[in-house]
Amino acid sequence: MAYQQRLLSASRNHTGRDRLLGLLLALYMGSWGWIGCGQKEQQTLTDEPSPNAQKEGKSQPVEQKEQIAAEIHYRRGRRYLQNGQYEEAVGEFSRAVHLKPDFALALDQIGLAYTLQLRPGEAIPYYKRAIAQAPENGIFLMHLGKTYMDLRDYAEAKRAYRRALKLGVRRAKIYYDLGVVSERENELKAARNYFQQAIQVNSDFADPYCRLGAVLEKQGEPTEAAYLYQQALKKDPRHIPTHYRLAQLYLKQGRREEGLRLLRDFQHLKQAEREQP
Repeated sequence: MAYQQRLLSASRNHTGRDRLLGLLLALYMGSWGWIGCGQKEQQTLTDEPSPNAQKEGKSQPVEQKEQIAAEIHYRRGRRYLQNGQYEEAVGEFSRAVHLKPDFALALDQIGLAYTLQLRPGEAIPYYKRAIAQAPENGIFLMHLGKTYMDLRDYAEAKRAYRRALKLGVRRAKIYYDLGVVSERENELKAARNYFQQAIQVNSDFADPYCRLGAVLEKQGEPTEAAYLYQQALKKDPRHIPTHYRLAQLYLKQGRREEGLRLLRDFQHLKQAEREQP
């Protein structure tokens, strides 16, 4: 701005032609100067189109403009989801789907937002719509399987998870849940295999160590079960089910002092869990 003022000031001391040239140069600098750059930067941060972009958009196909708008709503929805603002996230994802009905990622994220709100029944139709649009996406199937687990519909959970595995999705949670279903159905050999695979995928995941220990107890292998319980507590010293299971095992084995200590730890952890808001 100071540079423009100097040009204007200098123009007063020259001929009419020079003054005119100075004014034109000042206008030129104003139209391309730093203010314009700042406006462009702000427009990028707020996701609001600039007037120039709106003019250019008039020549764009309607479908392309709707695609861009759907992407903007999707990104906003992701930010809301990451911040735990689930209703706002659902609103933004729904706007994206309204503009682009085959937007599989947005459909999946609506389902995820409902799942995180502990509303699995509302989540499932969106997962199914996402899968219909992108049947090769195993992550969508994994989300569907997890939601069926929440509903205790184990047959459907198993079906979705197995389809996800066939598509190459390797997650410890998938193997773990399949192990839980197999154990419930008394298919102990299959459960043992699934829990072992979960540990291979994520060796820091305490849950499969605990459940594998329980399977080994049922199969008459208490020493190996105790070792797995101990490994679970190394991964997560506050793992409540493991404290209980190992305490009961020690008491059965006559290790009374260790068993009672673990039982007290279990009771304290359960009390702390109940007192959490």
